[in-house]
Amino acid sequence: MTELALQIVNILAPSMVLALIGLTWFHKGPEFPVPFVTALVINVSMPALLFHTLANSTVSVGALGAMALAALLVHIVFSIATIALLKIARKDWRLCVAHVVGNTGNLGLPVCFLAFGEEGLAYAMTFFAVQCLLLFSVGDTIISGAFDLKRIVRSPILHAVWLGVLVRSLNMELPAIAAQTLQLLGQIVIPIMLITLGVSLAGMRAAQLPSNMLWALIRTVLALCVGVAVAELLGLTGVARGVLIIETVVPVAVFNYLLAVKYGRDSSEVSGMILVTHVAAIFYLPLVLAYVL
Repeated sequence: MTELALQIVNILAPSMVLALIGLTWFHKGPEFPVPFVTALVINVSMPALLFHTLANSTVSVGALGAMALAALLVHIVFSIATIALLKIARKDWRLCVAHVVGNTGNLGLPVCFLAFGEEGLAYAMTFFAVQCLLLFSVGDTIISGAFDLKRIVRSPILHAVWLGVLVRSLNMELPAIAAQTLQLLGQIVIPIMLITLGVSLAGMRAAQLPSNMLWALIRTVLALCVGVAVAELLGLTGVARGVLIIETVVPVAVFNYLLAVKYGRDSSEVSGMILVTHVAAIFYLPLVLAYVL
């Protein structure tokens, strides 16, 4: 367990370093083009990353069933509970998307692989795919405040997900040039998002930190309860149960910040949640792993 905890720290530490680069850039470098970065990630790099990851994953078609249903149920229950809490606190309930959508990709996938091997990675990829489909359809509608079928249908990310799953299901092999190009484009996503997060943190007010810490605590406890409850309800055991709980409790996804910026939501609050939950994950993820292993 000590070795696994150290591996989690090693996964999270580079994220903190890249965010620090962004923070330094804000104070010392030229103006950081947040709108340009947001457009680049949403329209080019993220679709490339998702398609390449899903098309080349080890997920078997049969594994999509129970885990896909569990992931869907987690997002429904988690969203309802979060919206209720945000409304009680008289906060923008549309920020429920930022609370519910966790870092299931670049953090959840490696953690599940370290903990459970190839089987865990397969289940984690299924959860990740379901979350992406929900985020760029229902989630996009919620955080934007308006249903726009054209925007949803035209979403490069949404199409990247179903095309990636289709290619994987048919066991198609991409031409080497296409695969390498998509891989290169996808590699932009994680570092540029983390640097952008650091830039956003420079604008966070110190007065917001206590609120961010409180909501991060509420969000993490709620996520754990939802993950455990859904696993029990569906009778998941072993690796499937462990992966579902881990993917539900991972920290807030960095991509939520870009969506908040795009649709004019409180990006400073979202960036604060991202920072606090990622720092806290260094301490709570090993405990969650001890519980599920």
